[in-house]
This record gives sequence, C-alpha cells and structure tokens, in this order.
Amino acid sequence: MYLAKVLGKVISTDKYPAYEHKKLLVVQRLGLDRKPSGLPTVAIDYVGAGEGDIVLVGAAPGLASTVFKVPKAPIRELIMGVVDRVDIPGQEPFGHSLPSSSLKSSPSQ
Repeated sequence: MYLAKVLGKVISTDKYPAYEHKKLLVVQRLGLDRKPSGLPTVAIDYVGAGEGDIVLVGAAPGLASTVFKVPKAPIRELIMGVVDRVDIPGQEPFGHSLPSSSLKSSPSQ
C-alpha cells in the first residue's frame, strides 16, 4: 500500500471488460515527505475519490481482481480509501482534516 494524490480521471468508452463501469483515476505516489515519487499511474477507484484527494492505494497482484470478482483481470492499482489526515511525529500533518491543536484560538478564548 502507498499514499497517492489523485491528479485527474481517465475517460475511456472502449475498454477491457474488467474495467467496465469502473472509475479510473490518475494517481501520483507520494513519499512520507509529501513529495511526488515515481511516475503517475492509473488506479481503479473503489471508494469515490476525486481530484486532489490524498488516497490509500493497494497494489498487490490479484488484489483488484479479488475485490471486483473478475478472475485474471489486468488490474494492478486499487484506490482503497480517502485519507483524512496523516500524522508523522516531527512533521506537519497533511490531508483534509487537521488536528485540533493546529486550529487557531478565537479572540474570545
């Protein structure tokens, strides 16, 4: 598994049957320092992710084939979760939600 950022979507009207009715997204692997790592790839979305989301991608051989119950499908990358927040000691958290300690206090407090 690895973290990735969704860069965009792939639109294809004619595709291998295993991809029928599946949303294909372009994802960029991220290192724990939030920097892009390697080349972007295409993953099948299983959770309703969208452009700009940080996601958890599974890439084990046969994983997507098992999830979608399509034997020997040419599917390698599967988006398995949208990440709310990543907390690593000594680094700024990242993701869609921030820990309450990083929120500024209002003047009335």
